[in-house]
Amino acid sequence: MRIVIGGAGEVGRGVAKALRSEGRDVVLIDNDTHALKEAQALDVLVLQGDASRREDLEEAKVRDAEVFIAATQRDEMNLLACGLARDLFEQANGDSGRSLMTIARINDSELVEKETEDGRLRRWTGTDHAVCPDIRLVDDLKAGLKAAAMSEVLSLGDDAWIAEVEVLPGAERLVHKTLGEAEATIDGLPRVFALARKDAGTVVPDESTKIEAGDRLAFATVGQHTFRRIVQAAGHEEPEYPEHPRVAIFGATRLGKRLAKSYLEDGASVTVLSPSLEEANQLAGSEVGKGKDIDVMHGDLQDVDLLNELELGSHDISIAVLEDDHANIAVAMQASELGVQRSGLVLDDSDLALMVKRIGRTYAVSRRRVAIDSILQHVHSRVPGTYHLLASVPDLVGMTAVIAPGSALIGKPVSSLERGGKCRVAFIERKGRGDSKTKLRASSDKVFMEDDRLLLFVLLTGVDQVESDLMKRS
Repeated sequence: MRIVIGGAGEVGRGVAKALRSEGRDVVLIDNDTHALKEAQALDVLVLQGDASRREDLEEAKVRDAEVFIAATQRDEMNLLACGLARDLFEQANGDSGRSLMTIARINDSELVEKETEDGRLRRWTGTDHAVCPDIRLVDDLKAGLKAAAMSEVLSLGDDAWIAEVEVLPGAERLVHKTLGEAEATIDGLPRVFALARKDAGTVVPDESTKIEAGDRLAFATVGQHTFRRIVQAAGHEEPEYPEHPRVAIFGATRLGKRLAKSYLEDGASVTVLSPSLEEANQLAGSEVGKGKDIDVMHGDLQDVDLLNELELGSHDISIAVLEDDHANIAVAMQASELGVQRSGLVLDDSDLALMVKRIGRTYAVSRRRVAIDSILQHVHSRVPGTYHLLASVPDLVGMTAVIAPGSALIGKPVSSLERGGKCRVAFIERKGRGDSKTKLRASSDKVFMEDDRLLLFVLLTGVDQVESDLMKRS
């Protein structure tokens, strides 16, 4: 599969790296010398050029591609690039029956929500899929703040989650124990499906794998109520999550408004503090800002007297959603120092997001990381379901898939998909009577049935093979 990516920034490189690890043929286009230099470390074809120029797309041989991804930082350039790529492809291929999937990274959530209805965006831009991180990251951020000691929390849909945590030296029930011993002695401990050890890479462990301090474990779990159990088993202290939290949001941005609306719907009380008077007034005058459980204020976010006057330390959660990464980090640190137990923030830079998770009880989500995941999910849409790269366990993918009618896996045991050690099936979600669903632990001898929804972990190098097995017909 040939994939052409316009934009060699962090998002473009992240997508290219993952796809190349799967054995795909990848081309990166950019005219920024720094981005091109960074991209040289990848085993992909790197071209200096502009993805919104016809001649540069011709040089990248987009006519031979199966997927075109526009991943620059500019919405209008990405939409233009998708339109040009589609035009070039259709001119070259005519009625051959071949098709091109186009994916655009879009920052403006309102554009995505308004223009994707009834295929309008596809009609006037040639874009099949618009990826907007802000639409998805609200749920990821809220879930992560339920247990801020987690390194990462990712949704697999239907209240199923990937939860990643570092094992501390004081985790007596895990350290120097095998996985089998830990699961037998810790009541209700969800299953571990990946282990990353410093300087040793990532493995899909079995019951005999021994756990050491400093290991990063990826759990497959159902229900957010299990998060506290996981972090406590790993040696972290985790306070109870309040039923109706007080939430402070720094920034009356579009994302700040989206977060405020979501928390208000959960029964929380919300305070929004904005450095921009215009944004504060816009939010205060909106339907969200008129609610009885929300206060919107304008002020200096570094003014300690103002923060004390607002009783910031008595809030259960603070979230920084300003436009500048370093401003968000400063606000999160200030909130932690003033006594907020759970501080969240949204950053662009994924490396910064990993770093700041070490600041107290701080949980960070990277827009670029969410964009990479969302793009990859569309690339892999031939197997419908979710698709997540784990930021600090980079060799592993968490994904879901459905056993379709006529699948060759129907009637086969779980072990038939897990052969070779490239993947582990965590759960099987099986339909019951009516609309009921049951989540079953996927023991190796359990047999697949039609319409089963699988939650599985796959090594990057095995994604193509696992997808082929899932698509194989009987």
